[in-house]
Amino acid sequence: MTEQPPEPSHPTPAPAPDASGTLRDLLLARLDAASGLTPGAKELLRDLLPSEQVRSGGTPNATVQLRSIAAAGWRGIGPRTTLELPPGPGLVVVAGPNGSGKSSFAEAAETAITGLNSRWDGKRARDWQGGWRNLHTPDGVTPEVSVELSVGERCEPVTVRRTWHGTKVDEARTRVVGHDGAERKLGEVIDSGALDLARPFLPYSELGSMINGTLGGLHDAFFKLLGLELLAEFDDRVKNVDTECGQAIKQREALTAKLLTELSALDDPRAREAAQALSGTKLDLARVRSLLENRSPAADGELVRLRQYAGLAGPDLRETVGALARLRDAATTAEDAQSGSAEDARRLARLLEAALEHRRRSQSAHCPVCGSEDRLDRGWSEQARAEVERLQMQAADAEAARQGVSVAVRAVHDLVQPVPVWLRGETSALASLWQDWALCRDVMHPRELVERAERAAASLDEACRQVRDEAARRLAEYDDAWQPTAVRLAEWLAAAEAAEAASDRRRHARKARTWLRPIIDELRDERLRPFAQRSQEVWQKLCEHSSVTLGSVTLAGTPGRGRVVLDVSVDDRSAPAYSVMSQGELHSLALSLFLPRATHAASPFGFLVIDDPVQSMDPEKVEGLARVLDACARDRQVIVFTHDTRLQQAIEHLGIEATVLRVTRRPDSVVGVESVNDPVKQALAEARDVSLDPGIPQDVADHVLPAMCRRAVEAACLETVRRRLRDEQGLGLAEIEERLGLLDHRTKAQVSLALLGDERQQAREAVERICPGSWTLIETFNSGAHRPLPTVDDRRELVRRTAALATAIRRGPGARLAGGAR
Repeated sequence: MTEQPPEPSHPTPAPAPDASGTLRDLLLARLDAASGLTPGAKELLRDLLPSEQVRSGGTPNATVQLRSIAAAGWRGIGPRTTLELPPGPGLVVVAGPNGSGKSSFAEAAETAITGLNSRWDGKRARDWQGGWRNLHTPDGVTPEVSVELSVGERCEPVTVRRTWHGTKVDEARTRVVGHDGAERKLGEVIDSGALDLARPFLPYSELGSMINGTLGGLHDAFFKLLGLELLAEFDDRVKNVDTECGQAIKQREALTAKLLTELSALDDPRAREAAQALSGTKLDLARVRSLLENRSPAADGELVRLRQYAGLAGPDLRETVGALARLRDAATTAEDAQSGSAEDARRLARLLEAALEHRRRSQSAHCPVCGSEDRLDRGWSEQARAEVERLQMQAADAEAARQGVSVAVRAVHDLVQPVPVWLRGETSALASLWQDWALCRDVMHPRELVERAERAAASLDEACRQVRDEAARRLAEYDDAWQPTAVRLAEWLAAAEAAEAASDRRRHARKARTWLRPIIDELRDERLRPFAQRSQEVWQKLCEHSSVTLGSVTLAGTPGRGRVVLDVSVDDRSAPAYSVMSQGELHSLALSLFLPRATHAASPFGFLVIDDPVQSMDPEKVEGLARVLDACARDRQVIVFTHDTRLQQAIEHLGIEATVLRVTRRPDSVVGVESVNDPVKQALAEARDVSLDPGIPQDVADHVLPAMCRRAVEAACLETVRRRLRDEQGLGLAEIEERLGLLDHRTKAQVSLALLGDERQQAREAVERICPGSWTLIETFNSGAHRPLPTVDDRRELVRRTAALATAIRRGPGARLAGGAR
């Protein structure tokens, strides 16, 4: 096809979010600079600001393109058929009538790579998914779809094959095999995160979704693509704080109303005081708290005294009995040790020690006291030393017994409790018994202390038990009506305290959200702006002569609850998009929104697969579509499936370089794929094949070969005429085709129109000027006669001269072909 003057390249897609300036950093910077926010609101926003989430993915930045798409037993394809695709950037048009199986290839590629088929989304499984298996699948053929990919800078071939082993559409297994035959994981080849963000497939079902206005999925995809999930989560967190605080306040209000009704029906001073605390413009939480802690005036003397009696703790009888037993034992031991006092024993021991010392020093056996001779002999000395030891031991035992009694007395005294302050001054039996018990602290004699303490402790313990039981019984009777209300009042107090804290937090949250919403909208629109501008540019190309204008494209809401907002106007007046757009314009809108996302600079997919975008488009939009696809195909592999021949005509009309593949379907779902070449080159190739075939009979060659050459020249003329009508007269595709339908179909007339712009003028001079010697060739075509072509060389020469003329015509009347066509 002729070369088209280059279109202005489409703007560079929006860059991926800058890692050096994350959304979180931007929000923190805005927050630090905010002057209208209270410290509480700022603190709340800092606490709620989420952390940056790292996106998961497979093999980032590894460019993926398609080498081929194959299918067997799938949808409209029976026996295995492969759609071979040219490598690298470029436009590929896969054409074929409805039912030929072309869309089955598009769905096969999507299903192999994603495991899903968009055609079935939202459809009933029985009606749609039941038809995934081809009805004419040969016996022994396993249904499968596969794509051969070209991955990375080295264009590594990788095959992704999805094979079915059951009758259900989800009974399938995906296998990924590298060029070396080694099995790989799909996530190592296809970045699953990028597949969500920049999905390279635009099925017809998604085009149709524009008609229904279902743009929630597109909204969510843009949110992820722009890295805006943090904004949505941040906004949700602040909103949830407001909601939770509001719920806490509502719960307090509901409990207050219910409790006031209950309190009004209760004849109790505490109930009346509680009702006062719950009424009025300001709730008195401190008063309620005091009431529940029995520190309120409503808790009168009787209730206080009853609670004191109910909590009364007398002597610990078990410890007291133990201490008295120890005192009794100590007293007995002391009494046994009193047969000789410790002091007497020590004094006698000292006297004997002095006598022994005198004997040792004087070396005399005479008694210094009575004067008796030889009384202090050796025998006496030994008996005296033994007596000293016995006396010292007797003195130690007596002292220990005395100390034991003292410790035991003190232990009993420690157990004796003084009369409680609130019980002093009473004349009750309990007070008297407690006084008897308290006086035991003054008793020092162990035997007396044992007797008095034993008797007093037992009496006081029994009295305390009786008093406690009586007080508990009376309190239970007294509190039967109040206690359930007190429980609910305690619940109310907890809810009121929570609501009080929530009220402050809610105020901060509302101020924070008022500040945050415009910031979120600004950051969101700022990141979406390059995509929106690209959408507008695509729309302008697709709908250049439409009265409908696409303005700004913005996002509203949050994922799961969001929508894409389209600023649409008709003749400069705003209008709702779906009510003023035709179906063709809605399809154009779908492309305008799809392409910026799919061609995002960060996308690892070097291909686009678009199914049936031409439907419902008028000729001018088809031309715009061809231009848009051509612009995208300059740095991407763009594969378009269509049954509408107008796209191919527009591509030829505009001189766009494209590979055209035609899909045909024969009985039993046998699908074939053939390449559709340049009509001039194709006619010349067919003629050349005939010229080089010595087996063709002479009479056949004499008639068939000139006709083939004539078709090549006429195809060159039609191409040149189309270009002149487009470039010089500014006609559109529809007008051009209409004019061509009125042409004189003679070869000379077509040559005159191509070279001179008028089919009625004589074009001999123009032909001879661009390709000398070619007018005779045209007359031969026109007369339908030709000299015999007895040799292969003659046939080859005819084809050569025809090719030279066709090339000259395609170049135009201003060109001259060196050497001519003699």
